[in-house]
Amino acid sequence: VFYVEKTEGNVQVEVALQYVDDITSREIAFANNIYNPEGGMHVTGFRTALTRALNDYAKKNSSGKDVEEGFTGDDVREGLTAVISIKMAEIQFEGQTKGKLGSVEARGATEKVFGEAFSMFLEEHPDDAKAIINKVILAVKARKAAKAAKDSVLRKGALEGLALPGK
Repeated sequence: VFYVEKTEGNVQVEVALQYVDDITSREIAFANNIYNPEGGMHVTGFRTALTRALNDYAKKNSSGKDVEEGFTGDDVREGLTAVISIKMAEIQFEGQTKGKLGSVEARGATEKVFGEAFSMFLEEHPDDAKAIINKVILAVKARKAAKAAKDSVLRKGALEGLALPGK
């Protein structure tokens, strides 16, 4: 389990995450203790920092062609359970239901706080980092295999009607 709590500017950022043996990702977001089911700027900052931190760590510490092209956001979030919570004075939501956070400064604060702390965590816990990277590499391989299977089916379907007529 990874946890960080820090204040950046006038935004208090709190993030906890854990990878589990599942393929779905769960990201639960809060702004001033109000649940944001649609996420918002703090979730965007979290996702950006997570993808960047794992790509940077993998490029520095792994050797292999799996890491060359980099990981996508979907790859790094597979099997992730995360809680992102921010607290700030001047808060803006998109819509009346407060389902999505619209405050732009929340994105930068979340990205900076989480990015720095998670990168440090990966450096200080190489066994955990290796397990996370291996899980992400497995997700990349699954994505590539699914794409290859889809392309194969589409190609086969296109060639099916091109048979020459019999005598």
